[in-house]
Amino acid sequence: MAVLVKALLLLPLLFIAVSTKRSFKDLKEPLGGGSETNGGRVEVNVGYRDKDDDGTENINFGVGNEDNSDSDSDAKKHKHKKGDNPFSWIFRRNPEKGDYDSETDGSGNEGKEPGFPFEEPKNEESGEAEKADFETDYLGLWKIDSENAGVSAMQLQLMPNNKAIWFDSTALGDSAIQLNPPGTCPVNFEKNYPDCFAHGIEYDVESGIIRTLKMKSDPWCSSGGLTATGDLINTGGFNKGIRGVRVISPCENCEWKENPTALSADRWYASQQILDDGTIAVVGGRRAYNYEIVPPDSLKFPIQQFGLRFLQETTDEVENNLYPFVYLTPDGNLFIFANNRAILVEPKTGKTIREFPNLPGGSRNYPASGMSALLPIKLSPENTDPIEAEVIVCGGNQPEAFKEVDGKPMEEKNFLPALQDCARISITKEDAEWEKEDMPTPRIMGDMLHLPTGDLLILNGAQKGTSGWWNADEPNLTPVLYSPNKKNGERFKELKPTQIPRMYHSTAAVLPDGKVLVAGSNENDKYNFAARFPTELRVEKFAPPYLDPALDKHRPEILEDTSDKKLTYGEKFKVSFKLDNAPELGVSDIKLTMLAPPFTTHGYSQNQRMLVLGVTEVTDQLVTAVAPPSGKIAPPGYYIVYVVHRGVPSRGMISQTQNKSMFHFPSLKEEEKRTVNLVEMARLRALLIALFITTTVQSYDDKFSNSMYFNWGAQRSSFLGNGDELQLALDKTGGSGVQSKNAFLFGSIEMLIKLVPGNSAGTVAAYYLSSTGPKHDEIDFEFLGNSSGQPYTIHTNVYTQGVGNKEQQFQLWFDPTAGFHNYTIHWNPTEVVWYIDGLPLRVFRNYQCQGIGYPNQQGMMVYSSLWNADNWATRGGLVKIDWNSAPFIARCRNFRARACKWNGPVSITQCASPTPANWWTSPSYSQLSYGKQGQLKWIRDTHMIYDYCKDTKRFHGQMPAECFLPQY
Repeated sequence: MAVLVKALLLLPLLFIAVSTKRSFKDLKEPLGGGSETNGGRVEVNVGYRDKDDDGTENINFGVGNEDNSDSDSDAKKHKHKKGDNPFSWIFRRNPEKGDYDSETDGSGNEGKEPGFPFEEPKNEESGEAEKADFETDYLGLWKIDSENAGVSAMQLQLMPNNKAIWFDSTALGDSAIQLNPPGTCPVNFEKNYPDCFAHGIEYDVESGIIRTLKMKSDPWCSSGGLTATGDLINTGGFNKGIRGVRVISPCENCEWKENPTALSADRWYASQQILDDGTIAVVGGRRAYNYEIVPPDSLKFPIQQFGLRFLQETTDEVENNLYPFVYLTPDGNLFIFANNRAILVEPKTGKTIREFPNLPGGSRNYPASGMSALLPIKLSPENTDPIEAEVIVCGGNQPEAFKEVDGKPMEEKNFLPALQDCARISITKEDAEWEKEDMPTPRIMGDMLHLPTGDLLILNGAQKGTSGWWNADEPNLTPVLYSPNKKNGERFKELKPTQIPRMYHSTAAVLPDGKVLVAGSNENDKYNFAARFPTELRVEKFAPPYLDPALDKHRPEILEDTSDKKLTYGEKFKVSFKLDNAPELGVSDIKLTMLAPPFTTHGYSQNQRMLVLGVTEVTDQLVTAVAPPSGKIAPPGYYIVYVVHRGVPSRGMISQTQNKSMFHFPSLKEEEKRTVNLVEMARLRALLIALFITTTVQSYDDKFSNSMYFNWGAQRSSFLGNGDELQLALDKTGGSGVQSKNAFLFGSIEMLIKLVPGNSAGTVAAYYLSSTGPKHDEIDFEFLGNSSGQPYTIHTNVYTQGVGNKEQQFQLWFDPTAGFHNYTIHWNPTEVVWYIDGLPLRVFRNYQCQGIGYPNQQGMMVYSSLWNADNWATRGGLVKIDWNSAPFIARCRNFRARACKWNGPVSITQCASPTPANWWTSPSYSQLSYGKQGQLKWIRDTHMIYDYCKDTKRFHGQMPAECFLPQY
């Protein structure tokens, strides 16, 4: 029964796929299956389109004039015609009141030219003198961007359309802005009463215009991040939203789409990290000692959960391990830090690879709430050097700090000082140790953001207490610049302080123009504007030192029209730029950085990533660099590319990481149009139970002895145990085989197989579907044995009306004799897919309308056999069977056919009808998802050894027609 339940839960992962193509008309919601097992990789691209006032279309990031004043030109630029946006009048920033320190920037050097440092260190790659950054004493500038955003920014994400999405909770009462249009009062999903107030907004970071968003389930203390296509996927939350998944796209008037029951566990205070194949790891949550992998942009998907005892081990009396710090390492694993410990985990198996040394000094995660970031990853032009990565962790508090304040009257609270230390460690070296240093001041609940220059900005937070309502004191108003490449003791520099406390539930984001958007802060259990630390609805922008006006003459300007915006992993690309009155430039003058905008909440910026790219050539107007080598270094998605001239960055340009073959992606809007039915697990289980009792569609996962019989060699083989396992044998007297008692037309056929170990040369184990007669249909898995230590060859073929000649062969990426592996044939009216352990090996699509045969007219039985084929199986018959190794044994388990039973010609129509029982006819199974396509491409690129479609000699140049058509 346990095996059955597990199969019911996991098998649908093999088939979730989507059939659509993607355009760049607007960046919409994609829907894609994720990787269920190991080895998958997908590279994708993202873009969006906007229009200038004259109607000219551009694909860009929407970065505009960095001056925030409402000059005539600025006002014209941001002018909205009446009717363009019915909500544009709600709130705008007030520049007249916004600059509360407009006459001085705090540096004392207004109008002063920047100086030049004396020392010029060597550039290790070019050998040229690496010119130091232009100096400035500028300490930054704060401006108010909006006096009232209406919703406090508990969770914030910058979107590809240069608008920020932020939201708080739907269960904590009224916000300060009502939904629009007026009178919009949907029933609050959590409280079951009409709620006219918005709990989320879209904020235009250029104009300050606000659009209200409807929220359904409660996203309070949730996790999130951008998908490979630029949608925001938000996971978990509180109350009815604790297992929710929400998706919103960066398109005009888009709203949230959500499923409040999508996740496998309660995800309150969980963390989220995009993986190299575009799938999403959601880690932890309160009393959730596990993580799960979910496909991007999908609201319904099968469960893929992995236990993580580490999270239970790091839970202390007040937890102190929530919102764990999670980073994708350059080898594709997950670095997970919780409380004061860290481990490295293989995400697709749950295996802990190693544990790092403990970080002494106190607790670092919620509610002790320190800060953390993956330091910038520096790449070489060749991308051949070992790629190193470091993580930094700063601040936090003592493990007992939360107990000293939480739930106590104000006069009894003991606000312990926050930790002042920072520590960094290499996560790519096995013998790494923590290196410690001290910040200028203690800090808890701060934000740590990557700047375009490769430095980090630390801001927000408090100097005493912990996270939680009313649990902190002494706001830390002074931002700090951290320069990771300087010597220990010289890395911190305090900048100009703000005048607005940003404590619990505050956020920040780096913008394409280099400024930092700062919002949120609410120490209270509802909106309270009279409290000791009131709910904060003002929005600020901070200009870091590199935006010193005196540096403007050194500032590059990217020329987007002549720059490459689509980056292919491992290939060169060019960025055009303009730099007035610049001397002759070299590699030592210019660097290119790529920033992945994070989802920021509770002092942790999830999915944040900064890459310093390998530059190969620089001229006065062009820089040539090499894109990151893979999704492990730069997960698929969009990044902001900056040209940095000796510490002075340009405005950013949106770029897309992608693979050459992947330019189109399905979307949730297309899903709605095509009525894609991705069935959630509860419905799948109910459907499967229904399938058991129907006469046409049945699921056979009974014992082998009940579902199959020996059709030859019974004396050499047997059903083991209670008939649950099949043993096939081959000796000098012959081989053996079984066949199913029923025939099928369409569905999913799977079996666990452990192949012949040792010297299997000359043997063939087969697992296939076939009808009978001279014009039979057939779908084959054949496993060609080899000499000891040499890999098996997987031989696949498909026959229609007796005609085959469609062979593709692969060598496996694992040892198929060391254990049982899942081999599945998924077959529907649209395509046949061969899977191994959930990874698609091959696809054969239905092009019958173009005169190409397809197996859809005959029921097929399931066969498995083991026989002597040493006349061709190993090296074309050169290596023969060694009978001294006989008998040869292959074993099979868990035969399962979720398929339409063949009842004669009437089944041709019955089994292909698009009914709920015929789940394989759903459009979601008509084409591999982009995640599956990435896995398939990886297998084809690295493990395919023969493809009939490339064998021109065999076909004398007259290639089969399907070879010229898309197969997946």
